[in-house]
Amino acid sequence: MTTKVNDEIMELMRDFSKTMKGRMHFNLKSSHLTMVQFDALLFIKKNNGAQMSDISDYFGTTLPTTTSLISKLSDFGLVIREDDKEDRRVVKIKLTKKGETLLKEAMEHRHAEINKMLSYLSEEDKKDLLRIFKKLVTQINEK
Repeated sequence: MTTKVNDEIMELMRDFSKTMKGRMHFNLKSSHLTMVQFDALLFIKKNNGAQMSDISDYFGTTLPTTTSLISKLSDFGLVIREDDKEDRRVVKIKLTKKGETLLKEAMEHRHAEINKMLSYLSEEDKKDLLRIFKKLVTQINEK
Protein backbone atom coordinates (compact mmCIF):
# COMPACT_ATOMS: atom_id res chain seq x y z
CA MET A 1 0.00 0.00 0.00
CA THR A 2 2.84 2.43 0.76
CA THR A 3 4.13 2.21 -2.82
CA LYS A 4 0.69 2.97 -4.19
CA VAL A 5 0.25 5.95 -1.83
CA ASN A 6 3.76 7.24 -2.63
CA ASP A 7 3.06 6.95 -6.36
CA GLU A 8 -0.19 8.85 -5.98
CA ILE A 9 1.49 11.56 -3.87
CA MET A 10 4.24 11.96 -6.48
CA GLU A 11 1.71 12.23 -9.30
CA LEU A 12 -0.36 14.79 -7.42
CA MET A 13 2.75 16.80 -6.48
CA ARG A 14 3.77 16.89 -10.15
CA ASP A 15 0.28 17.99 -11.21
CA PHE A 16 0.12 20.59 -8.44
CA SER A 17 3.56 21.93 -9.35
CA LYS A 18 2.62 22.17 -13.02
CA THR A 19 -0.60 24.01 -12.15
CA MET A 20 1.24 26.38 -9.79
CA LYS A 21 3.86 27.18 -12.40
CA GLY A 22 1.21 27.96 -15.00
CA ARG A 23 -0.81 30.17 -12.69
CA MET A 24 2.18 31.95 -11.16
CA HIS A 25 3.53 33.11 -14.53
CA PHE A 26 3.75 36.88 -14.60
CA ASN A 27 3.94 38.97 -17.77
CA LEU A 28 6.72 41.59 -17.83
CA LYS A 29 5.23 44.17 -20.22
CA SER A 30 6.22 43.01 -23.73
CA SER A 31 8.52 40.17 -22.64
CA HIS A 32 8.10 37.44 -20.07
CA LEU A 33 9.71 37.22 -16.66
CA THR A 34 10.78 33.62 -16.09
CA MET A 35 10.30 31.87 -12.78
CA VAL A 36 14.07 31.94 -12.21
CA GLN A 37 14.17 35.69 -12.87
CA PHE A 38 11.23 36.18 -10.53
CA ASP A 39 12.92 34.06 -7.85
CA ALA A 40 16.10 36.09 -8.30
CA LEU A 41 14.17 39.32 -7.74
CA LEU A 42 12.62 37.84 -4.60
CA PHE A 43 16.03 36.75 -3.33
CA ILE A 44 17.53 40.18 -4.03
CA LYS A 45 14.59 41.86 -2.26
CA LYS A 46 15.03 39.64 0.81
CA ASN A 47 18.83 39.99 0.74
CA ASN A 48 19.25 43.66 -0.14
CA GLY A 49 22.78 44.17 -1.40
CA ALA A 50 23.33 40.49 -2.19
CA GLN A 51 26.56 39.71 -3.96
CA MET A 52 26.81 37.63 -7.10
CA SER A 53 28.24 34.72 -5.07
CA ASP A 54 25.23 34.84 -2.72
CA ILE A 55 22.88 34.54 -5.68
CA SER A 56 24.99 31.75 -7.21
CA ASP A 57 24.94 29.83 -3.95
CA TYR A 58 21.18 30.24 -3.60
CA PHE A 59 20.47 28.91 -7.10
CA GLY A 60 23.32 26.40 -7.12
CA THR A 61 24.68 27.84 -10.35
CA THR A 62 28.06 28.98 -11.59
CA LEU A 63 29.08 32.64 -11.41
CA PRO A 64 28.92 33.02 -15.24
CA THR A 65 25.34 31.66 -15.23
CA THR A 66 24.39 34.01 -12.40
CA THR A 67 26.07 36.93 -14.15
CA SER A 68 23.96 36.22 -17.23
CA LEU A 69 20.79 36.12 -15.12
CA ILE A 70 21.61 39.41 -13.40
CA SER A 71 22.61 41.01 -16.71
CA LYS A 72 19.18 40.20 -18.15
CA LEU A 73 17.48 41.67 -15.11
CA SER A 74 19.72 44.72 -15.41
CA ASP A 75 18.86 45.05 -19.12
CA PHE A 76 15.17 45.07 -18.12
CA GLY A 77 16.00 47.87 -15.67
CA LEU A 78 14.98 45.75 -12.68
CA VAL A 79 18.31 45.59 -10.82
CA ILE A 80 21.48 47.62 -10.54
CA ARG A 81 25.02 46.68 -9.67
CA GLU A 82 26.41 48.89 -6.96
CA ASP A 83 30.03 49.07 -5.81
CA ASP A 84 30.59 48.62 -2.09
CA LYS A 85 31.89 51.88 -0.61
CA GLU A 86 34.25 50.05 1.75
CA ASP A 87 35.57 47.39 -0.63
CA ARG A 88 35.65 48.24 -4.35
CA ARG A 89 36.05 44.54 -5.22
CA VAL A 90 32.56 43.86 -3.87
CA VAL A 91 29.55 44.47 -6.11
CA LYS A 92 26.12 44.46 -4.54
CA ILE A 93 22.94 43.74 -6.48
CA LYS A 94 19.89 45.84 -5.62
CA LEU A 95 16.39 46.28 -7.00
CA THR A 96 15.56 49.44 -8.90
CA LYS A 97 12.26 51.26 -8.35
CA LYS A 98 11.01 49.53 -11.51
CA GLY A 99 12.11 46.17 -10.06
CA GLU A 100 10.38 46.86 -6.76
CA THR A 101 7.18 47.90 -8.55
CA LEU A 102 7.23 44.84 -10.80
CA LEU A 103 7.90 42.53 -7.87
CA LYS A 104 5.05 44.11 -5.90
CA GLU A 105 2.66 43.62 -8.84
CA ALA A 106 3.86 40.05 -9.35
CA MET A 107 3.43 39.23 -5.67
CA GLU A 108 -0.11 40.64 -5.72
CA HIS A 109 -0.82 38.43 -8.75
CA ARG A 110 0.69 35.40 -6.98
CA HIS A 111 -1.28 36.04 -3.80
CA ALA A 112 -4.52 36.32 -5.75
CA GLU A 113 -3.80 33.06 -7.59
CA ILE A 114 -2.81 31.23 -4.40
CA ASN A 115 -5.95 32.51 -2.69
CA LYS A 116 -8.04 31.12 -5.57
CA MET A 117 -6.23 27.78 -5.50
CA LEU A 118 -6.52 27.39 -1.74
CA SER A 119 -10.09 28.70 -1.53
CA TYR A 120 -11.33 25.10 -1.56
CA LEU A 121 -9.62 24.41 1.76
CA SER A 122 -10.76 25.33 5.23
CA GLU A 123 -8.44 27.41 7.43
CA GLU A 124 -7.63 24.23 9.36
CA ASP A 125 -6.73 22.39 6.14
CA LYS A 126 -4.49 25.30 5.07
CA LYS A 127 -2.70 25.19 8.42
CA ASP A 128 -2.29 21.41 8.08
CA LEU A 129 -0.92 21.80 4.56
CA LEU A 130 1.56 24.43 5.75
CA ARG A 131 2.61 22.26 8.68
CA ILE A 132 3.17 19.26 6.40
CA PHE A 133 5.15 21.29 3.82
CA LYS A 134 7.32 22.76 6.58
CA LYS A 135 7.95 19.32 8.06
CA LEU A 136 8.88 17.84 4.67
CA VAL A 137 11.21 20.71 3.74
CA THR A 138 12.88 20.65 7.15
CA GLN A 139 13.43 16.90 7.09
CA ILE A 140 14.61 16.83 3.48
CA ASN A 141 17.07 19.70 4.04
CA GLU A 142 18.55 18.04 7.13
CA LYS A 143 19.67 14.99 5.17
